[in-house]
Amino acid sequence: MATKTIIPGLLRANCPRKELFEGLQTVGKAVATRSSLPILTHVRIAAKDGKVSMMATDLEMWMEHTLPGVGITEDGAATAPARNFTELLAAMPDADVSITVEDDTNTLHLRCLKANYKLLGLSADEFPLLPQVKEDSRFVMDRETLRDAIKQTIFATSTDETRAILTGVLVVFQGDSLKLVATDTHRLAVRDCPVKEGTGSASAIVPSRAMHEVLRIVGNEEGEVVVTLSGNQIQFQIDDDKGSKTTLISRLIDGQFPNYERVIPAQATKTLTLAREPLAAAVKRASIVARDSASRVVLRTTEDGDKLTITAESGSVGNAYEEVEVARTGDDTPVEIAFNAKYLADVLNVLDTEGLHIELTEPLRPGVIRPTDTADYLCVLMPMQVV
Repeated sequence: MATKTIIPGLLRANCPRKELFEGLQTVGKAVATRSSLPILTHVRIAAKDGKVSMMATDLEMWMEHTLPGVGITEDGAATAPARNFTELLAAMPDADVSITVEDDTNTLHLRCLKANYKLLGLSADEFPLLPQVKEDSRFVMDRETLRDAIKQTIFATSTDETRAILTGVLVVFQGDSLKLVATDTHRLAVRDCPVKEGTGSASAIVPSRAMHEVLRIVGNEEGEVVVTLSGNQIQFQIDDDKGSKTTLISRLIDGQFPNYERVIPAQATKTLTLAREPLAAAVKRASIVARDSASRVVLRTTEDGDKLTITAESGSVGNAYEEVEVARTGDDTPVEIAFNAKYLADVLNVLDTEGLHIELTEPLRPGVIRPTDTADYLCVLMPMQVV
């Protein structure tokens, strides 16, 4: 059976305000904030086959959200200014919203109880449609696993646009495993995770902006994510338990990711084992003093070896001293090493383990942080000079 053609200039549908608003909020992150093309500041809304879809793009990232089971009496498509459309829906009563486009003037009529608005749109024909991503490589994984993997790596991406390669997350898929890697040269985060099913293999650098949006869409719900890679694009498809579907497509960053494996120390001469929460709290407090001294905090073991001190000094603020319990293995030389407090706090805050290992060699050699209860994650931190 042939599917109906979407006709620009015709659209009649009724949608629950809350679901329509949430859908617009989802795709709104892909709306272009600065563009010479006015259509990119709009959201495309379409009705077809009993579903309403909303789409936005800045030509680097596309997002589409589809609502099932809505009341459609005329298939069609239209556009509306994203900001005005979203703000109006946010302020309307919590009832069904009637969306109508009845002629070729590209005027979107919105009715909700006694509220009646007209938004001047543009022709839906001008809107760049969602690219078709070929299934060169494809894998399926749990939403929870992907969420944790992104959280545990994305903080280590660089914000320096002159080194575009480092502003993304390296995604390496092969067989039944997936590896996510991020680095800004001061720190490196690596997470290995399983996939449920997959075909092909791929290595790609995904912009951190797209990864942040995937993290937001995945949320805290259970379910699966279908990921497809082809050429210079990656696609994430996420269904929720209400029957809605969100698709995100992003261009990939072109280039060669650094050989990150060579910066991971082959072995440690000493290992400190600590409870994560007390250490995270101590570093958070010490960082207040450390802010005016390049965020430097110094870790030292006490003479008896069962305590780790965290100190910071600032000529304009004062001194910080914290002490946490530690178990130590390896050689018995005293530990004295400095780290950037923010970098240390970032990794401590994305771990959900009770304990962690800090693996060390020399004061000016990288330290490695690993959870005590799993071998699928590590974070390498470059040290600072102890002054």
